[in-house]
Order: sequence, then C-alpha cells, then structure tokens
Amino acid sequence: MDLSRREALNRLTLLVGGALSAPVMSAILSGYRAAPPAPGWVPRTLTARQAELLDLLVDVIIPPTDTPGAKDAGVPAFIDKLLADWVDPEDRESFRTGLAGVDDACRQAHGVSFRDATPAQRHAFVTQLDEEAIQARGGGPPPFFATLKEWTLVGYYTSEVGATQELQWLAAPGRYDGDVPLSEVGRAWA
Repeated sequence: MDLSRREALNRLTLLVGGALSAPVMSAILSGYRAAPPAPGWVPRTLTARQAELLDLLVDVIIPPTDTPGAKDAGVPAFIDKLLADWVDPEDRESFRTGLAGVDDACRQAHGVSFRDATPAQRHAFVTQLDEEAIQARGGGPPPFFATLKEWTLVGYYTSEVGATQELQWLAAPGRYDGDVPLSEVGRAWA
C-alpha cells in the first residue's frame, strides 16, 4: 500500500497516541531541533509583531528559572521554521489566525492586550487557554493553544538547553536505577 507522506505521518502520530502532530514528527525525524536564534534573527513566516507576541507566550509556557526559558532556547525560531518548512498552508494560516486572536482574547479577559498585561495577568490568561484546550480535546482540530503548547514543549526539550540543563541528559549514564527518590536526583532525566 502506497501512502502519502502526510498519511504515513498521521498514522505514526496515531501509533504514539497522538502525542505529537504530523508536522512535528516529520521535523523531529528529519533531525530538526531548536537552537538559540542568531543575533538579528528575522522570522520567515511570522511578522515581527507576531514573533514578539510568540516570544511572550512561550516564556509564560516555559519561563526562565534556574535554567533558561523557551525563548532563550530558541523556541520562537523553531516554531517559525516549523511554520515555514513543515506545516501545510491551511494549518499555517490557522496558527497565524490563532496568534492574531491572542491580544483580543486577553483584552476581553483582563482588559489589556497580552503585550500590555502584567506577568500575573499573562499567567492567568495562559492558564485559561490551557484549560480550554484540555476541555476541547477529542472533537475536531486542536485549538490554537494546544498546538502552541505542543510546539513549545517539543522545541524546548529537543534544544540543547532543554536536554542538558533542564532534563540533565547524559550521553552515557551510569547504571540503571529505576526507583530513585526525586530529592536525590533534583530533576527528571532524559
């Protein structure tokens, strides 16, 4: 049976439980990873204003703590490259439309645009979007925020920062210990 690339990736996505969308699976299987953007990075698909908003959103999803956040790991550039090279035109436009609606939705919820919101308002708004995305599971295409969150997590945890500083990835770990208290480890391991 001869499957198109999209059909094959959709089937692969179903096999892994729908955890990753077909464009993300395709990008990851081809070796694409997030990397901190070069100085003067210019988005290929997003406008400068959309990229600025994306910077703010991913930094709420994975903020900088004792490790760099999603913005510092290059997640906005990762998402822009996904949109440019891996996502179908209709899905690309759907993402851009969802991104364009963020400021208006935040204004309705908090009286200010996402850009002008306080960190607490941004956090509350993103939490609300996440809850709405969870409730919308199973029916039709995923909401904008579900896609944004998926791409942010994949971009972050495939980046050098996410794998080595957040997950403390070791190329050749020592012996296997399946039952170690987290207090001894400090973080999850990749």
